[in-house]
Amino acid sequence: MGKSYTCYRLLEEAEKLGIDLKLIGASDSYIAEDGIYNQGKLLEKRDFVILRYKGDLLRKEMASLGSVCFNSEKAYAIYINKYEQVRRLHSDDFIIPRYMMGTCEIGYEAIARRLGRIFVIKGLESSMGREVWLIGSADEYAIWELKQKKDKEFLFEEFIKDSVGIDMRLFCVCGEVIGAMKRISGGDFRTNVALGATTEKLEITDEFRRIGRDLYEQTGLQAMGIDLLYGKVKPYFCEVNVMPGIQGMESTTGVNVAGRLMEVVADTMKERVDQTEKE
Repeated sequence: MGKSYTCYRLLEEAEKLGIDLKLIGASDSYIAEDGIYNQGKLLEKRDFVILRYKGDLLRKEMASLGSVCFNSEKAYAIYINKYEQVRRLHSDDFIIPRYMMGTCEIGYEAIARRLGRIFVIKGLESSMGREVWLIGSADEYAIWELKQKKDKEFLFEEFIKDSVGIDMRLFCVCGEVIGAMKRISGGDFRTNVALGATTEKLEITDEFRRIGRDLYEQTGLQAMGIDLLYGKVKPYFCEVNVMPGIQGMESTTGVNVAGRLMEVVADTMKERVDQTEKE
């Protein structure tokens, strides 16, 4: 995590609020019969945990160290999966692309009959564009298939040609969209900032606000990135990011995203203390 802009910004904003926040790297942590260790030291219980790690069992155990988890481990575990996103989420303000879920052995023709001869393939829990492919022919699919494990599952989606190389990213905190930007690729159909895409600030519209509220009500995710594709009638849903980076959003919009996130943590913990005192 030595180069994680997001983690170090959270540390900065936590310090301003008098919060004792520690950064724990997953790569030097392990689970033993008596608890979770980091750099050889047994980790103690904390008031809260902020999840920034996708691994399964270690993530669950780390989450259990806090009385509160941001995002909640239950919601995190569901919505980290792109198939769960498209099958569960909805809004009157966006369209879910046509999709299929299965292994590479479905075959090109079966996919093309449902989604068209050009389609997108996504790894179910990938991020930063690492497992996203654009397939435009049977030959391209055959080459891609040779590199995949036969039992690995993927999400296959229709190709939205109106959004080639451009998309929208919203940053949503507890149902409020606090920042929005357009991402423009540098020649790739993927628009991830991690892959070199440039960004432009977008006005936060009523449509964006409704989408943020809709998805927060459905997921309970206190912090999420919402990616939308451009469409002729209304945007298409691309995906929800359960551990969104904030560097592009902060630099593009000027919004103190890390500060807003830590304010939510502080307010939540204060409410729990007040409630305990009342009881």
